[in-house]
Amino acid sequence: MSNIALQIERSLSGSVGIGGNVIFDVVVYSDGNITYNNTTGVITFNEAGRYVINWWVATQSTTSAAGIVCALASSQGDFLEGNSPVKSGEVVGVGVINVTTAPVVVVLANASPAPFIYSAVVPVKATLVVVEDDAPIVGPTGATGATGATGATGATGPSEGPTGPTGPTGDTGPTGPAGPTGPTGPTGPTGPTGPTGTVEFSPFEVYVLAGAIGGDGTQANPFGTIQAGVTAVLPTGTVHILGGTYPVTSTILVNKQGVTLKGYPNTVIELQAASIPFTVIGDGVTIDGLTITSDNPYAVEFIQIGGTNHKLVNNIIYGPPQAGPSDTWVVNRGFVSQANNMTNLTVQNNIFYSMRQASYLNPNTTGHIIDNVVYNTRGFVVDRAIFVLSGNSWGIPENAVDIALLVGTVTGQPYDPLVDLAASNSDATISDQR
Repeated sequence: MSNIALQIERSLSGSVGIGGNVIFDVVVYSDGNITYNNTTGVITFNEAGRYVINWWVATQSTTSAAGIVCALASSQGDFLEGNSPVKSGEVVGVGVINVTTAPVVVVLANASPAPFIYSAVVPVKATLVVVEDDAPIVGPTGATGATGATGATGATGPSEGPTGPTGPTGDTGPTGPAGPTGPTGPTGPTGPTGPTGTVEFSPFEVYVLAGAIGGDGTQANPFGTIQAGVTAVLPTGTVHILGGTYPVTSTILVNKQGVTLKGYPNTVIELQAASIPFTVIGDGVTIDGLTITSDNPYAVEFIQIGGTNHKLVNNIIYGPPQAGPSDTWVVNRGFVSQANNMTNLTVQNNIFYSMRQASYLNPNTTGHIIDNVVYNTRGFVVDRAIFVLSGNSWGIPENAVDIALLVGTVTGQPYDPLVDLAASNSDATISDQR
């Protein structure tokens, strides 16, 4: 009979980034030679066998247009997907992992092209169950029976006649074909290993890991702060902000042309003082894949943007919970454009929630806001700016208002007719104060 089983659950709210693991925080049952790490989400099979895995994840929303996909991924190459075409519901999957050589590790990962958020209305957000298949029981081989008696020897036949004289030796025949090549001799001993080469720092590929000390910015020896990475990177380069929590107490200025700040699964920027974490100016800066929050509500925006051609993509930006109606909350915002000093901003595939406002778009700034998810805020606030809003959707708890058009904002395109603006943004609730 099977003697290996595991049941784990997730009870905490939150979200999962692109390629991130579903982290189960509660072990309901565990028996046999299997372990689970509730910090990394890694299941380790320490014994060969065939394992059946059933799982489900309750979701609230995502920016993905193709629904939500999760997959069981193993260190031996298994990649077993389960999916749902709806953004708010349940993603379900089942798979069989055949472990031939232990140990093998397995995770349940977000295989969607965008982050997703766990459901906020159910107590259990996800469950995964592992059961080892029963193997048939084969008895031992029986003992070999005794050897039977030897039969009687038959009679000897007659003797042959005398051998005749030997004939003359014939002519030598032609040489026969060459025989097969003999086996290859043993391989000689391996020569000594040469010295290990060095990894040189590239100012176009700079790496940062929270808390690292004495690093040089290489992937093998990263810097310990984001500011160090931004200082070292050259224009058009990338600062790779590896997984970890980065406390921020002062503003990080990003002003080099074409630079990308690239986050990874479990990269979290936590503001711990009343300072704007990121100020972006110049041309062509991209902030991609970061989770940004704060330990307390501060009356500042998380990102302030000036200049041209910048992009905010695939980020999750949220504030800590605030009590009371949202019009009494501390005025914290996802991002703010610098008045008269920003054009052609792209904001796409981000999630904004639990803030006073997702954004405040100041006068004479332009851009596109597309395919984002926003909830529990007072929405996108447009103050005499010109932005195209399309494909945005709204989660739960609902926003007080999804889009606010303040006094002095232009009439006509891109905001009118209002019925078209609402329809192209998931039936948005619009406050028209013009």
